[in-house]
Amino acid sequence: MQSGARETSFDERLVPVFLHEDPWNLLRLYHVYRLTLAGALLVALVLEYGNVRLGQYDPNLFVWLTGTYLIIAVLSNLSSYFQWPDLPVQTLLFVLLDIAILLGLIYASGGIEAGFGVLLLIPVLIPHLGHQGHVSLMLGTLTGLATIAMQVWLQSKGVSEQSGVMHSGLIALFIMLISWASNRWIRKASAMASLANRRGVDLANLSQLNQSILDKLEAGILVVEGSGSIRHMNQAAWEMLGEPGNWRSKPLEQFAPELDHHLQHWLHKVSPRIGSFDVRHQNTTEMRARFSQLGTQSRRATMINLEDTTEQREKLQSAKLASLGQLTASIAHEIRNPLGAISHAAQLMGESQNLDKADLRLLQIIQSNARRMNLTIESVLNLSRKKNPNRERLALKLWLHEFRKDFVLQNKLREDQVSLFIEPADTVVEFDPAHLHQIIWNLCRNALKYAHENPKKLQLDIQGGNPTHTRDIMLNIIDNGRGMTEEQRQRLFEPFFTTSTQGTGLGLFMSRELCLTNGANLEYIPLPTGGSCFRIVFAHNR
Repeated sequence: MQSGARETSFDERLVPVFLHEDPWNLLRLYHVYRLTLAGALLVALVLEYGNVRLGQYDPNLFVWLTGTYLIIAVLSNLSSYFQWPDLPVQTLLFVLLDIAILLGLIYASGGIEAGFGVLLLIPVLIPHLGHQGHVSLMLGTLTGLATIAMQVWLQSKGVSEQSGVMHSGLIALFIMLISWASNRWIRKASAMASLANRRGVDLANLSQLNQSILDKLEAGILVVEGSGSIRHMNQAAWEMLGEPGNWRSKPLEQFAPELDHHLQHWLHKVSPRIGSFDVRHQNTTEMRARFSQLGTQSRRATMINLEDTTEQREKLQSAKLASLGQLTASIAHEIRNPLGAISHAAQLMGESQNLDKADLRLLQIIQSNARRMNLTIESVLNLSRKKNPNRERLALKLWLHEFRKDFVLQNKLREDQVSLFIEPADTVVEFDPAHLHQIIWNLCRNALKYAHENPKKLQLDIQGGNPTHTRDIMLNIIDNGRGMTEEQRQRLFEPFFTTSTQGTGLGLFMSRELCLTNGANLEYIPLPTGGSCFRIVFAHNR
């Protein structure tokens, strides 16, 4: 049984809209009215209040019926509280008792002139609660006929005046008209309530269907209220934002400040037109956000479509490496053969005994630049050959611990010059181990060579883990060196850009390309305290 369902024999299709919450409410209200009426009649009888003709024709019958009516009113309140018997049975039983007792009170008071006739209207209308409208119409007709018959009888006995019959006829006609009009209104209200219920069920089913579809989409979907709080978030968006807990009705800014910044810009500058922005969530996850308006301008919400750009970036990287492979093949054919001939000729010249110092110096320049050119070509060829990484699941902390030992030993550094901190300790990444070794070795060697004038004062910090509210894992290589100028940062990852006469300018470029090949990204983070930070943002584990 669904939550909130009620077990009752009552036909809810016949209930007006305002009774659908609990059909017993109006019946309980009617029982309170009956108890109040019975008490008022008893008090008026005892105090002989006003000029109302109470029990003028048969005082004993009036007293007996009033007491009986009070007892029945008390019992009816108890029965409605315990909801026994069923609603239709209670309704019909107590209505019939009310009509009979009210007719008896009118009779005991000498007829319709006593002013009780209008009280018959309420019990005639009550059966609409639990029965078809024809029951109320039948009761109204029988009540009207009984009122007329009673008035004729009292007139024949000389108790009532002749005008009383006409008066009773008008009362009877009024009761039947009101019952007929109420029947039509109840039917219309019931039809509208039934239609509203069907529409409500349809809307609820449609809402559940839409939510089910949204939850199964690979693209992330967020619905944000005009106040900035999150109304809905599907599974994909939840994962992209780092699986935030207890996000419902919370501000978007709390979980994704960068995304909220673009949302506010869109609301004030672009809305209601659709807008797209590239967002870097928590400075790790790269995504494209597409904003569109839901609802009216006054009561609007915003739907945010989040697209993970990692796969798109990998496709571009594959295409770029394919083009690079074709280029390097041409380089190998067009440059290496002539370069080999130059190197071989220089080697033969070096064996000559007739060279003076100036000629030897020129020969050294030729050989040095030939070796440098060959190294550049080898670096580019190595990059193009590694376009298909062999990714493995690596326990990051354990892998870096071995790397740290090897790097410290080979570069003759002190143990305390290279620190390692990974949180959580069981962090796992998917990466080609050979590529990762080449990247981190290159970054650490650059820090050792260029970051600090005195290598013995160099301090390297390797820090990593999974930040809050992001799914991606990051690794920072931080040094305490001199840092970089703005101009250097702008060209840092360009191929062949170097600040040293000994380098090829391909180290950082190759490191970034290898990261991209493995679905990760490499970037430079300037530090306000000085020094440099190279950050690897790993793709999330799928």
